[in-house]
Amino acid sequence: MKKFMKKMIYGIAWFFSWIFNGAVLRAFGKFASCINTANFRRALKKHGKDTAIGRRNHFEHLKYVSVGDHFSAGDGLWIGAYPRWGGEEYQPSVEIGDGVSFSRNCHVGAIGKIRIGDHVLIGSNVLIHDHAHGASVATDKPRAELPLVTKGGIEIGDNTWVGENVCILGGVTIGKNCIIGANSVVTKSFDGDGLLIAGNPAKIVRIMPRADE
Repeated sequence: MKKFMKKMIYGIAWFFSWIFNGAVLRAFGKFASCINTANFRRALKKHGKDTAIGRRNHFEHLKYVSVGDHFSAGDGLWIGAYPRWGGEEYQPSVEIGDGVSFSRNCHVGAIGKIRIGDHVLIGSNVLIHDHAHGASVATDKPRAELPLVTKGGIEIGDNTWVGENVCILGGVTIGKNCIIGANSVVTKSFDGDGLLIAGNPAKIVRIMPRADE
């Protein structure tokens, strides 16, 4: 009887391992991503062709967000555009160009204008955020209820690579063909072409040579 019960348990375990093996889970994930992508496209202000996003996303006011052709993002994408907060009104706009790719767990938040150029590659756990919760220290209101403040919009130039765990804050412009090293915090603008930027706060590490030089 014990041998029979053991075989039964192994048989049930094998059956469920076959049902929930990697291939089946991947197929389910692709199906969920297709649904998420369709909902995402429907809510956008404007979108191009060939859009694909992952699962477990969080979107707020996508009617202020535009994406170009061949946009892709992994799981955990959070895009928020905030026209009202703390009794104040704002004019948010998020413009994402062609061929832009986000990895996992990225957050883009805007009360002003955020523009991401063409063919920008963005690693995991990246924050692109143009605002903060309140400008003062002493207040009789909870921090989450204060009006949002910003130092200005954000622009990331074409063909730039943003490494993992990077934070890009308001009032920042990044030039074209740049690399922002992992774990960097970008608090000021770097307008040049082909810059390697890294650190906290970020600074220019070097100017990269052109591929044809």
